[in-house]
Amino acid sequence: MAETVGIIIMTHGNFGKAAMESAQLIVGEQDNYDTVSVFVVDNVEKLKHELFDKVNQLDTSSGLIIFTDIVGGTPTNLASELLTREDALVVAGVNLPVLLEVFTNRTKDIYSLKEIITNAYGQGLFIRTNEDLEGEDDDEYSL
Repeated sequence: MAETVGIIIMTHGNFGKAAMESAQLIVGEQDNYDTVSVFVVDNVEKLKHELFDKVNQLDTSSGLIIFTDIVGGTPTNLASELLTREDALVVAGVNLPVLLEVFTNRTKDIYSLKEIITNAYGQGLFIRTNEDLEGEDDDEYSL
């Protein structure tokens, strides 16, 4: 298998684990990734050590992407400490469309992945209202 970028998903609660399970249902089993769950009762220093330990267990020779849930939250703040690496990206606002794009393009270089992630965020948001239903067929599942 070709070298892949290492991935950490660090979120409040079990959101990151659930997102990985969902992604793997669609794109298949993945390797070279891990998750870190953050809870109110967690000690920040212990979380930092857990994050760094998990990163050290990954193959990051092709780069490292740390997905977090919200800008300014503990996961993002801790993950940002890894930005001393030139080959690291911290991506706040993790969602399933972005994960799918990254997992289907993991052999690309970190700079290409940054562009793919940016594009996936723009394409992954879709808002509809009842006005959108005017003139459509009665297929309740069409988007």
